[in-house]
Amino acid sequence: MKELLYFNEQKTDIKNDTEFKGVFKCGRINEGDSALHTGALYNHLLFLREGCLKISCDEFADRELRKDECILIAKGSNISYEVLQAGILIVFIFDILQNPFENYILQSCKTLKSKTLYTFIPVSIHEPLIFYLDLFFYYKGKGIEHEILHEIKEKELFLLLYSCYAPEEIVKLLHPIIGGSNFKNFVYNNYLKVKNVTELVDLSGMGRTAFDYTFRNVFGTSARQWMLLQMAKQVKYKAMDPEITIKDLIIEFKFNSASHFNHFCRKQFDCTPKELIKNSAKHQII
Repeated sequence: MKELLYFNEQKTDIKNDTEFKGVFKCGRINEGDSALHTGALYNHLLFLREGCLKISCDEFADRELRKDECILIAKGSNISYEVLQAGILIVFIFDILQNPFENYILQSCKTLKSKTLYTFIPVSIHEPLIFYLDLFFYYKGKGIEHEILHEIKEKELFLLLYSCYAPEEIVKLLHPIIGGSNFKNFVYNNYLKVKNVTELVDLSGMGRTAFDYTFRNVFGTSARQWMLLQMAKQVKYKAMDPEITIKDLIIEFKFNSASHFNHFCRKQFDCTPKELIKNSAKHQII
């Protein structure tokens, strides 16, 4: 399954281009395949034609993706998955949607999004999309592969979503990327490269007041609280590794001392580091 996902991969499929264009991957997945990833570099729209996957994404644990269902794993997410039943997976991997029609669809759902609680629940694949996915799988099996094909299939995908799905379904599926902005993409592309909010502000080229106002308007919270939350998510997912130790977490996330890490865990998780690892065991990927 790894070759179908770009959660932490660089732009290996795009040549002579400064931006990552949407690409489709498809193939068979094997029962028992599993992995854990922190900070996905790209958005992944998963379409499962056969089989069953168990997926945990950030605070949403053990969601099941079944035959003829789809789900979005948003850029920046921390995820773990396990293939419960072998099958066929088609994935659309993208960074920023640049097509005006695609952005129109997302912007038209912005008001509805503000009234909808996101719960990371799969959406059914409607019949026209089933034919669309099966044809793409057939193309790949015949070795029909070209950048133009990916561009055409991306446009066709959003045309089918617009034509065959109710706005409520689109919001349910694409909630994390609706109402996105260049500022949001800047933050996701750079927050892991800096040590604190001040460095992120300097990198943006904005004044501190303008940055703080924009950040709160886009993310709904302060930059400091958001960055702490992202670190907490990554620490929690790393704690799911059955081989992880407290010392490993202190080193990887650059805590000043064991007491500093202990304070962080009590503040973010209301438990000690030892309890965090123990509590994460039920979601471990073996």
